[in-house]
Amino acid sequence: MWTLDILRVCSGIILFNALSSYFFTSTTLWGYNDTKYVDWNYLSYKLKGSPQINYTIESLFNEKERYLISINRTVFDVTLNKEMYDPSSITARYSIFKGKDCTRIFINGCFHDLNQCTWDLRNTGYDNDYIENTIIHWLDYYNNHPLYWKVGKLEVDENTPIPEKCMNGLMYPS
Repeated sequence: MWTLDILRVCSGIILFNALSSYFFTSTTLWGYNDTKYVDWNYLSYKLKGSPQINYTIESLFNEKERYLISINRTVFDVTLNKEMYDPSSITARYSIFKGKDCTRIFINGCFHDLNQCTWDLRNTGYDNDYIENTIIHWLDYYNNHPLYWKVGKLEVDENTPIPEKCMNGLMYPS
């Protein structure tokens, strides 16, 4: 009989919490309805101990179920915001990033040249402080975003040709 009382109290607390949340935030989960914190994929990932997977460019590109991007060889799952990264959508603004490491584009803004979509930062034409600050900015952005989470590291072949310099890209306002 006491288990029924405990069940009633817990149900009442949950109902009170949901109603309070709806009153203050117009959502039943205190504004977390559309974030990674209520996504089953993210929660199961966290319950498994947040395993970091080593990806290659090919495995990153060939991933079918999730939308993965890499910044400075750090791989992020951006599946919860797939309308921005879906290559089959005509409205996806960042579809070129899916399955790639486009650190160089984050530095030089050369979205018009897909050869600039690479992890290789040699011959960018920018000083090291600017490059380092820009990378830190974008890594912080993706690490702290409510929809994205870090899932691994990207292994790359260091013996690639040096990309051409592009100095006429769109610059991120500072």
